Amino acid sequence: MNESAANLAVFVLVDYPRKVGEAYGGKPFADPVAQRTPLLGHMFFASPDATHGQFIPLPVEPSEYLQWLEDRELGNYPIVAVYRDTKAIVTRRGGIKDLALSDAIRDEEPLATVQELVDALNHYHQRQVLTPANCPEGLWKSGLAHRYIPGESPEKSIQSDLVTVLNSWFHGVVWAEKEDSTNIGRIDVRLLTGRAERGLAYWIILELKTIKSFTTTSSGVPASTNVDAIVKGVEQAASYQANRKAEEGMLEIYDLRQDKSDNLAANAKVLRVLENYSPPPRVDVWPVFGSADDARNAGYTGS
Repeated sequence: MNESAANLAVFVLVDYPRKVGEAYGGKPFADPVAQRTPLLGHMFFASPDATHGQFIPLPVEPSEYLQWLEDRELGNYPIVAVYRDTKAIVTRRGGIKDLALSDAIRDEEPLATVQELVDALNHYHQRQVLTPANCPEGLWKSGLAHRYIPGESPEKSIQSDLVTVLNSWFHGVVWAEKEDSTNIGRIDVRLLTGRAERGLAYWIILELKTIKSFTTTSSGVPASTNVDAIVKGVEQAASYQANRKAEEGMLEIYDLRQDKSDNLAANAKVLRVLENYSPPPRVDVWPVFGSADDARNAGYTGS
């Protein structure tokens, strides 16, 4: 793009972009990437998907833009700031008083590698599911996350959310799709890659499981039930991988338990079933917390 030497671009996702923009002498924009609209050095009053609205030159020094928005009663809208020098995107979903989440701007094309996938899964865990603030709707029962009461179908909530994130992460290098029916069951998430002369082909199978302290009706869930869920997940990941001749099967466990001290993925029953496969499915455990305080106490900083 025809960018200036400026370091910062700010997007303010307002309800009425045209009305707000025109109040400050704004100019209309639409589809900025497609039309190569210069971003840096500007403030955009944009629609929720940032595809259209009005933009103005950044009205103040970069260190003062939050104060400028607050002074004009625009501080409660979602704000996204893009920094050239540090290659960072800083998001405040609830406005200037909300927690600022920083993500790196990737300037290299993603690769269809297991490590790239693990990076994407880690990103999803940290940004989308770690605490109730940003987690998918339905993961926790409304108003009861702090008591660790899950929603009706937490795995389904994660499944839909994760597919969206993975497709965004891989930019068409990998295709993520959910609910793939086979003659031995239903795959949670399949990852496909394009290969010469073969079109799309199975790459990796993701099986999703949640382990919980309570049911959605607040009944306790015994450790044995959670262990059995993990064992079933191992068997499903391995079977689906073989069925679809994928390169790898992976089991992603989202730990919604209040007490996470017992590593159930290392339970003897789980280890025995893993020995049935060569190589065994990869197993990852992602801690999920019912409050930001619990996440911080567990060592997560939100950076």
